[in-house]
Amino acid sequence: MVIREAGVLFRGFTVVKKSYHKTTLGKIDSDLRSGLMTALINFAETAFSINKVEYFEGKKFIIAFNNNQITSEDASESELLISYAILDKEKKVDKHIRKIIYPSLNRVSELFIAQNNGKNLSEVSQFKYFKTVLDTIFGSDTKNIDQKLQGLFY
Repeated sequence: MVIREAGVLFRGFTVVKKSYHKTTLGKIDSDLRSGLMTALINFAETAFSINKVEYFEGKKFIIAFNNNQITSEDASESELLISYAILDKEKKVDKHIRKIIYPSLNRVSELFIAQNNGKNLSEVSQFKYFKTVLDTIFGSDTKNIDQKLQGLFY
């Protein structure tokens, strides 16, 4: 299963995002997409009384989520922080998400919170460094078969 994109959302905006493979043919506003993902998660959890939505499954892709809490410099209470990954849809997706993707997303949230809790989270340019953290956490799961084979032979 190939991870196409991973990132972190706060207050409906993309705080940090790393794209590994294209998921669309055209250009999509990342803030609009982030707001939609946040709204869908909040709606599903509220409407169906579910504590956590783990993933949404489409025809080609799966969007896996992990919810956590972080405190921003401009707020007195903690707020929702969402780490996400967009994956290719394959067989036995539930097992793969529970054993590999969800622990990785949890690690993304934990590291982001440990490094940024209490900071001003509205200035997203300060989080560019976190893209390398995403690379480290997801590692070879971001590569397709051709890229993995190329790494073996070259």
